[in-house]
Amino acid sequence: MQKSGIYVSELSTTRHVFNNYHFCRGNSNKRKSRLGVVLSGSGSYIYLNKKLSVNTGDVVFIPENVYCYSEWQGQPLIEVVYLSCFIHYDTFQYEPQIIPCSDEEKNDILHICSILSADDGDELEAYSLFYRLLKSLLGKMSTSERQFDKTLEDAIVYVTNNWNTDFSVADLAKACCVSESTLYHVFQRELGQTPVSFLNSIRINVAIELLENTNHSVSVISSKVGFNSENHFRKVFSSLTGTTPLKYRKNR
Repeated sequence: MQKSGIYVSELSTTRHVFNNYHFCRGNSNKRKSRLGVVLSGSGSYIYLNKKLSVNTGDVVFIPENVYCYSEWQGQPLIEVVYLSCFIHYDTFQYEPQIIPCSDEEKNDILHICSILSADDGDELEAYSLFYRLLKSLLGKMSTSERQFDKTLEDAIVYVTNNWNTDFSVADLAKACCVSESTLYHVFQRELGQTPVSFLNSIRINVAIELLENTNHSVSVISSKVGFNSENHFRKVFSSLTGTTPLKYRKNR
């Protein structure tokens, strides 16, 4: 398996189902590469100041060394199933992309997902099928010479670990060992937004989870996700989702 220079570990599956709208802040720090099938709805993955739009039926690949977040719409259902794993390699340069797949290959992805999600699933069979599938898909994927900015990576780790604490851009710059102006430049160049905008996108996504899964008031949620002003929270929420917190809760 390792003669090709590529092997995988920690193969797993997840299924995401939402109604009407969902904003996802991205993977955790231990993020895996993801191979997903969009079963219903449409969305956009935003990464490195780029946007990848996907629709029902698309197969998408998100490599583990790229941080991206996504926004989804459905009428009413959004459903995406993922195979996730760490891909160990000598040279493996890819950006997020849609992979042109046959119906057979899509069914193979879904079959592997069903094996992994079953209580009595055969993990060895899942790995065997995934290696065969990966061999087929790699030939269809576009490679990239993109170099990921280390300062941005450090900043993303810091923000995703500390989004619920009160820190300034100066604190973030100090943690990354760069000046504030350098930090702003890196965020604008790579993500097309400021550090504060990136932080707010994480906080609003947590707010969405609280709106969906708790009965907390908007005021309480605003405080829980780190906003000192409820009015500011409402403004930021509306700018990212196109609706108010109460309307989002009512329409979900």
